[in-house]
Amino acid sequence: MKDTTAIKDEAPRTAPWLVLKTRSRHEDVVETSLQQKRIDAYLPRRNVLRQWKGKRRVVALPLFPGYVFVRPTADQFDNIRYIRGSCGLILCGSRPATLCEGDLDAVKILVNSGAELRVDPQLTPGQRVKIASGPFAGACGELVRVKRHDRLVINVHLLASSVSVEVESDAITML
Repeated sequence: MKDTTAIKDEAPRTAPWLVLKTRSRHEDVVETSLQQKRIDAYLPRRNVLRQWKGKRRVVALPLFPGYVFVRPTADQFDNIRYIRGSCGLILCGSRPATLCEGDLDAVKILVNSGAELRVDPQLTPGQRVKIASGPFAGACGELVRVKRHDRLVINVHLLASSVSVEVESDAITML
């Protein structure tokens, strides 16, 4: 965790990412409200096949239900409290908890790859690795073997969950 005493004084590019808790199924509303107020927001989504009334459809659901990542500037910091559908920032003690830029970048790489993602809060941490080639190149995380398959796991400790995706063994380099 990074000390957030200087959050309000940092420039937009160097401001840390914060985690905003939302009401149940209000992630899209919160993200839209943040964007309308020109607050930098990121809601990672995964595609899931759902069936309604006999028809199958692909639906984009939040990767981390109940959470939106935000990076406010100094003048936007106080406006976060007035976002419809939000429940406030995740705190570490009395200060907003920050998310490691590298972990969020790794989540973005996985989401943008188009691969089938699985969110699993129960996976056991393992060896830190970096993907050297393929669609996940540049993503860092932990390597876990699940049923004879290698999976890259990105742990988001603030949310007590992990994102995992299957990777080829020859594309992995140890850190």
